[in-house]
Amino acid sequence: MIEIKNNVWYYGVLTFLFVSCALTQTAQGQTEIPKKAMELFNKGLAQQSYGEYDEAISLFNQALKKAPQYIDALDALANTYQRKKDFPSAITNYKKILMLKTDHVFALYELGDIYFGMDNLDSADYFYKSFLKVNATDDKYATIAREALENIDFAKYAKAHPVNITPVNLGPSINTIEQEYSPAFAIDEQTLYITRRVGDLKDSRPNEDIYYATRSGDTWNPIRNLGPPINTIENEGAFSVSADGHYIFFTSCSRSGGLGQCDIWITIDKNGAWSEPLNLQKPVNSKYWESQPSISSNGKVLYFTSDRPGGFGGTDIWMSKFGDKGWEEPINLGKEINTSKDEQFPFIHSDNTTLYFSSMGHLGMGKSDIFVTHLMPDGTFGTPKNLGYPINTTGYDWNMVVARDGKTAYYSSDNKPEGKGGLDIYSFELPEELQAQRVSYVRGTVIDAKTKKPLATSVSLTPLNGSESTSSYTDAIKGQFMVPLKSDIQYSLTIDKKEYLFHSEYFDMPNVPSDQPFELKIELQKLEVGKTVVLNNIFFDTDKFELKTQSKSELEKLKEFMTLNAEVSIEIGGHTDNAGSSSYNQKLSENRAKSVYQYLTTNGVSGARLSYKGYGDTAPIASNTSETGRARNRRTEFKVVK
Repeated sequence: MIEIKNNVWYYGVLTFLFVSCALTQTAQGQTEIPKKAMELFNKGLAQQSYGEYDEAISLFNQALKKAPQYIDALDALANTYQRKKDFPSAITNYKKILMLKTDHVFALYELGDIYFGMDNLDSADYFYKSFLKVNATDDKYATIAREALENIDFAKYAKAHPVNITPVNLGPSINTIEQEYSPAFAIDEQTLYITRRVGDLKDSRPNEDIYYATRSGDTWNPIRNLGPPINTIENEGAFSVSADGHYIFFTSCSRSGGLGQCDIWITIDKNGAWSEPLNLQKPVNSKYWESQPSISSNGKVLYFTSDRPGGFGGTDIWMSKFGDKGWEEPINLGKEINTSKDEQFPFIHSDNTTLYFSSMGHLGMGKSDIFVTHLMPDGTFGTPKNLGYPINTTGYDWNMVVARDGKTAYYSSDNKPEGKGGLDIYSFELPEELQAQRVSYVRGTVIDAKTKKPLATSVSLTPLNGSESTSSYTDAIKGQFMVPLKSDIQYSLTIDKKEYLFHSEYFDMPNVPSDQPFELKIELQKLEVGKTVVLNNIFFDTDKFELKTQSKSELEKLKEFMTLNAEVSIEIGGHTDNAGSSSYNQKLSENRAKSVYQYLTTNGVSGARLSYKGYGDTAPIASNTSETGRARNRRTEFKVVK
């Protein structure tokens, strides 16, 4: 079982059904088919069922030499050419059928289907409408034809009003004659991961593996197989990389330890090597089909595709939140997103509000189009918007991901003239109305203040507006971390390690014009008497000493520090710049330190372990001749006294 749902890949299912129906009946005018022609025809059907298309074509042609008006043989011949993707030959033979029988429903339907796939919209429109005129029953194929006509109308309009973009093939270092799709990367975008599928799209037993390529300037180095323990002899692919690059969520099918046809697995970067993958288990995985994960940049929401019960038909997009007890019961994204057909390849942008996905059910250009939707204040997603032509085509357009700048997009398509073969990965710049929100990130290295050696630490990024925090970690080999920063939020960043003083930083993103990353080198101090920590996320209004609500995350971190280190006593110190009189500054700084003291004692920290003191302007850490220096001097800190 491949990690992409079979009904998306298998070309010609409807054709097979039509031909099967046709071949169980004797059409008018075929009552005197020579026995030898019928024998050749039946042998051809057998070869076709084995996938021996050239042999089947030869046998059908031999049957037609003996019976030129043998409609069933013409139908099977056209169908075989269609399976081979020799569409001109398929068209020729379907039209031969119509010369013999003008109301042949299967030929009319298949010509509509072929022309639609070839982007010949006028011919597709004509044959679908002709099919509907002669189709005696209002069956599911009539429904499909009517839906196709709606898509044709949309496609005509979209092509007459194209989106101003130019998809660029990523070139031979990434794309080959095989199928390349499902691009993914961490927030720094220095490593591109893709899925490569060896085998034609309709193969029922392909080979799929995860590959990766590193960036050199503006170009990608040749891709390499990610190898074990992630890749196996089974199929792996359709995956998501956490923002910090430490986790990969991926799909694996028929893997030992799985719960269903395909499951979602996770692997962790442990000191530069990927760990043995772990199955996410229930409730994310089930006995059904789960695939195509996309993890939010804060690591708290997982979007994925499943055909489990409770959906709207085909494959649907679901999400699961990570709570105190692990992954919670998945929630279907609802009828605004999901249809009776397949919705697949969700991608949640790093802004955690913009979702791109592929759909075969929403009004579109053809087989599968890409849509964008946005998370609403009530927690649901808004009406999806088709990305338009030429992003979408009458072929398969899949799994778009968007870089942190909100506009650089990568996606896979099998319907571009510059393609290397099958699905290729392309890049382009989204027009403004289709963009996500710009996101930056902070990249840091944590070392011991004395030894200068890298440290393995916990990292917490907390929006000061009360949104959910992002958790990450550094490894002991490099001591590095990455966490995303949205452009419209103020953040508190805290670094923690047992037996060390914590470190905090403040990021005022609304006042940062660039999406270039912040680079930090943090020296953690051992927990020792006399060591001091500046609390960078304690806020007061000018000349006030009431704590602002944005201070809560830092205050809670200090409370947690005191709880975990029960033997520690601290002094809270308030400091000002030199504006105003010394007596005024001393009183203001004392009241500010007292406010922190009172918060801690009110929230469970023993007053016996706390003291506070105002230092006024007597202990500057920077020059008071500039606003930057004065801002640094206006601070709250704590000192270990016991």
